[in-house]
Parts: sequence; structure tokens; C-alpha cells
Amino acid sequence: MLTGVYFLAGKFGLSLAFVHASASAVWPPTGIALAATLLLGYRVWPALFLGAFLVNVTTAGSVWTSLGIAGGNTLEGLLGAFLVRRFANGLKVFDRARDIFTFGVLAGLGATAVSATVGVLELLLLLGSVLLVGAVVFGGLGSPWARNYPLEFLCIPPLVVAAFRFGPREAATCVALLSVLANWGTLHGLGPFVRYTPNESLLLLQAFMGTMAMMTLLLAAIVKGHAQTEAALARVAAIVESSDDAIIGKTLDGMIASWNAGAERLYGYAAREVVGRWPIALVIPPEHRDELSMILERLARGERVDHYETAYETVQMTRAGQRIDVSVTVSPIRDAEGRIVGVSSIARDITHRKQIEAALRERDALRYVAGLAAAAAHEINNPLAVVVGQAQLLEETLDAAGRRRLEEILEAARRIQEIVDRLKRINRLELADTSQPVPEMLDIEKSSSGGMSVSD
Repeated sequence: MLTGVYFLAGKFGLSLAFVHASASAVWPPTGIALAATLLLGYRVWPALFLGAFLVNVTTAGSVWTSLGIAGGNTLEGLLGAFLVRRFANGLKVFDRARDIFTFGVLAGLGATAVSATVGVLELLLLLGSVLLVGAVVFGGLGSPWARNYPLEFLCIPPLVVAAFRFGPREAATCVALLSVLANWGTLHGLGPFVRYTPNESLLLLQAFMGTMAMMTLLLAAIVKGHAQTEAALARVAAIVESSDDAIIGKTLDGMIASWNAGAERLYGYAAREVVGRWPIALVIPPEHRDELSMILERLARGERVDHYETAYETVQMTRAGQRIDVSVTVSPIRDAEGRIVGVSSIARDITHRKQIEAALRERDALRYVAGLAAAAAHEINNPLAVVVGQAQLLEETLDAAGRRRLEEILEAARRIQEIVDRLKRINRLELADTSQPVPEMLDIEKSSSGGMSVSD
């Protein structure tokens, strides 16, 4: 419990770190460590140490750096509790004004300095090791036989540590410090570069120190550049992994090389199931495989492929067998020499967009039909009225058989009139569920089943 509380408080404190990821002007865990030690005793130090270690190791430090900082943070709480108990009346510290003042001085200033000191302890240890090596190699520290013994190789480890663990500035500082010691020792007849004349000795020493300086600074620059590259790659990887689109890397023969979380959500396959095991054809229906294979073949031959050829809309398949509409953009992956070594594709689910587009097209078609129906009703109405009027005039001139046929004609005309009246009242058509029944007179399949056909 205490470890968790310390960890959360530490993360909050590091969220206010503006100078260095592991150095914050606000550090709430100090109060937690002090209060826990005062209330529960020194036996809580493992929980404090573990909490401090987890805070730092999950932020920006290495394991060894985090252990050192955690040790300082733990010692800070223990020392603060000891000072309060020894000089500020312990748990009754707030009963008297004098004890409160003592508490502020000892726990607020003295104890907290321990953590800050341990935080830079690693650099101090490095500088101390450089001084020690310089004293052994160029200062005659140790046995008399070592005064001019060839121990210059001892200078390499601390300089390498400075280059790897810190940076160019700290590495240059170590080189300068070692150079001062080396020049002082050589001029006093100490060290492995002492020869018959001081000039010859200094020339040999400068050659050695120049080599050490170049090696150390080049190594520090390489390490720094590598760290920056790793940070940039980590940012790119985070962007790719958090993208909602499916971002997939493939070899030139179509084998899946990378598969982000967006691809897992879109297609339903986990990365471990497909990377290095399946070709991209896994999600492409057979009738659409030529689209991508043609692009892959052209890229493999080194041909230039325009952007409009690599951005297209197609249909792909999920693990469940569902077909989805996707928009795909394909881009070549090049190595450091500019050669195309793979292909990256970004796929976006456009199924919903396609449904909206289809609905809009159907809506426009229905609007056109509604307008056409109203116009047709007006056009049919006039000649239909003439037909009905003339048929009624013929009724008195026909015999019984003719009147029966005329009655059938008028009945058909009345049906036509009803349809025309309905068409004239149409002013809006709306999309409806296809499962709903369609009136027979508007059902194209039924109305054309009697042998009629519609042609352009």
C-alpha cells in the first residue's frame, strides 16, 4: 500500500519536472516517506525504496541510476525521521513552536539535501574515478615501481563510461581533467610517457591525449545520435501503433512484416498471428488480388509508381469473412541507400462512407422519380380526360355488347385516373426499410411481370 501511494505521489511530482525528467522542484514523496517513518518506524524503508525505484526506472533512468536515486530518497526519509525524533520531539513535533522551527530546519532543509546529493552522485563518482586513474597513471600513486609503468590503458574505462552514460559535455570534462593530471605528472617525471627530454615526453603525451579525446568525443556523439534516433523511432512507432488506420508493412513478395493495432481492430487478426507468417493476400478477396500484386511487381522492378496509382478504393476481408470497403494508400519503403526494400500500406475503413454515398444516390434518384411522376401525371391527365369524355358520348350509339366493352374501357380509365391522382399528390419520397412491402403499382418487378418492359 505504502509503495503504491509513494509511486503515485512520485509520478505526480515528476509531471512537474521541467529541467530534467528525473528532477522536479516539487517532490510530494518526501512528506510521505517522512510521515510513514515517523508513524510506522524505520521498518518501512523497503516499501519506500521500492516505490522510489519504480518511480525513477519507469521515467527516464537506467536501473543503476534508479537504484542510486531510490537509495537517496529512502535515506532522506529515514534521516528526516531520525532528526525529528532526536531534536524535534518526535511525533509531538507540532506541540511547541520551537519544535516546529527545528522540524522545518532539519526535515525541510537538511534531510531533503540528501536526495538531491545522491541524484548527482553518479557524476561525482565518475569524476572521482577519473581523478583516481589520473593519480595512479600520472601521479605515481601506489608502489614506486608504478611511477613510470605503462598503465595508460587504465584511462580508457572511465572515458568510455562518460561517453556512454552521460554525453559530450561530461565526456569532454573528463578528458580535460585527465589531461591536466597527465601534463602535470609528465612534467614532474611521472607516468608512462616520460622520455629523455620534456619536449619528447609532452609530444608523446599529446598524441595519446589527442587520441583519447577524439575517441571519447566521437563515441559520445555516436551514443547521443543513437539515443536521438531511438527516441525518434519510438515516437514514430507510437504514432503508428496508436493510429486508427491499419498500417501494414510488407516485403516486396507480399509477406506481412509489421501489423499495428489499427490493423488488428480492422481485420481481426493479432500481430503475432500474421507477421512473418502470412502474405497480405490473407485479407484480399481473390478477385481483387491483382490490384496490389501489380503495384508490388512494379516496385520490385524499380519502376516509378505515381501517387494516383497507389491510392485506391477496394474491398477487403476480415477474419470473420465480412467484406469491407477500404481506402488504401501504398508507399515504398527504402533503405539507407535509397533502394526499395518493402511496401507500406495504410488502409481506412470507408464502409460507412460508402453506405452514405449509396443512400445519397438513392435519395437523388427518388427525387428524380418524384418529379418525373408529377410531370407524367399532368401529361397523362389531359388526354385521359378526352378518352373518358369520348367514351361516354359513344355509349348511346352502341348496342348491349358494345356498352359492356365500353364499360370495361371506362373502368380501366378510372383506374388510370386514380393512379394519376396519386402521382399528382407526390411531393416527397423518403428512403424506407427494404423489408417493408411496396405497393403493387410501384413494384417494378410486379408491374412488369405481365410482359411489359422498360427500355431506354
